[in-house]
Amino acid sequence: MAHHLDRTLLVDPEVSKYYDVDRLSLTTFAESPYMTAMAIEKSNHTSCGNPTQISPYTIDHGLNILERFNDYDTQTAGLSLASVDNNDAWYWLGRPPEEIYGKFFQGLIPRQVYQDKVHAFLQENNLQGNPFNAVHLRNFEGKCGNFNTDLCCPKLGYVQEILKERFGNIMNPLFVANDGQCPQEVLRSYTNATDPVIMGYNGPCDGTECAVLDFELCIHADVFVGNMKSSGDMNIREWRLARFGKLGMTSVLSREAETLAMEERTMFMTRYIMGHW
Repeated sequence: MAHHLDRTLLVDPEVSKYYDVDRLSLTTFAESPYMTAMAIEKSNHTSCGNPTQISPYTIDHGLNILERFNDYDTQTAGLSLASVDNNDAWYWLGRPPEEIYGKFFQGLIPRQVYQDKVHAFLQENNLQGNPFNAVHLRNFEGKCGNFNTDLCCPKLGYVQEILKERFGNIMNPLFVANDGQCPQEVLRSYTNATDPVIMGYNGPCDGTECAVLDFELCIHADVFVGNMKSSGDMNIREWRLARFGKLGMTSVLSREAETLAMEERTMFMTRYIMGHW
């Protein structure tokens, strides 16, 4: 959207700290005469603030995505800083074309210091260049919602069933990214397993950094088991395809028939249609 409107996308500190925003700018729109994306702290602004106050706008849902962009541009003309509410960016402004979406996820990668941590972890656990699977356990403060609740905190046996469904090898090591909120009986199915299980990134990290490293390790897995409740898991699925060509069906976010049918039709698309419409 920012590129279409000849504006620069300002990226908040939590993202720009961990992800190489300069690389994102160069790989997504290499022909652009200006920085397509930059960390907000490098600009004259310190915060995007409240979008409804900085640049009030309305969305005409009768317009297609590019028409909505142009309408937004008209409504915010003359403002040096224009902001969009996160919910609107996520859902109602629509999704960009596949060729742009794919480039975006190819370019949005962790900064080198975090990539180095990931590769060191892979080497220490004999995973570098060797196949392994990954699962993300996420209990959402006990409120998984209506999206396949069995995939929020699945026990090891259930995950192994899914891996076999997707032609994964259950004898390969299983990397378990988790927020520590799942019931203890679930976590014990992994920690007491006789099969090779690695319980998350165990090197030095802090807060969001730990999640970034866990996500990056899930991206490298042969088969990834997540769930549709997690927007991060959708992103992992998109990163896997955009950066490493891992087909959509190697990422499990739902077992519902509707979702499986959609995945079959969109397995070569970076954009995850279910939930990212």
